[in-house]
Amino acid sequence: MDFKNLELVIFDLDGTLIDSNGVSNDLDIKLVHLFDKNKSPEEIIEERDNLFKNNKNGDIYLNYSEYLKEKYKSNLSKEEILQIRRDYSKELSKNIKLKPDVDVVIKYLKNNNIKLALATVSRRETINIYVNENEYIKNKCNFQEYFDFIITKDDVKLKKPNPEVYNKIIEKFKIKDLSKCIVIEDSLIGVIAAKRANLNVIAIYDKYSDKNRDKINELADYNVANFKELLKLLKK
Repeated sequence: MDFKNLELVIFDLDGTLIDSNGVSNDLDIKLVHLFDKNKSPEEIIEERDNLFKNNKNGDIYLNYSEYLKEKYKSNLSKEEILQIRRDYSKELSKNIKLKPDVDVVIKYLKNNNIKLALATVSRRETINIYVNENEYIKNKCNFQEYFDFIITKDDVKLKKPNPEVYNKIIEKFKIKDLSKCIVIEDSLIGVIAAKRANLNVIAIYDKYSDKNRDKINELADYNVANFKELLKLLKK
């Protein structure tokens, strides 16, 4: 692929631009400990991930909240449990950090007149926290300033690995030659979604995707360890 002809770079958010996957684990551990203080973190995460993997319909976190309500016979409604999780997430989102050198790569692309899009399964509300309340992200690389288009889970009907999110971005920018667009993803479902949209993908390392590492490496067009390696690749 000739990176000099790039017109559009699409970034995933969680696990790609920001170190948020570990934070998601922390908040779900905190949530479950409301019902069972003795349950181990490892068991909580494994149970949640299995539920997510088999979730086919509806809001994945609402379904998880319903699962917790039934499992622990809680008097709280699934909506109330979901709201508690969202409240935890809001507080944690104010302190999430960008991965090292993210700002360098994004500013390099902008300086070279390449359009940038953000494709995330996070809610618009969470993005607004990053844009308005997270002082680190605001000062380092404000998403609203650098990204030409941000699409969230509120803007699509089908979640990754369905390619809807990527198809909508391609439609938005009217990209005719897909070789002039590339996606940066960290997870297997993200890589699959991008490939289903017939896009080239650079997989960037995130330790929370290690269980799918071989499959990610096989499906992605390029694999890099970090944003320094990504910058070198883009400059080729």
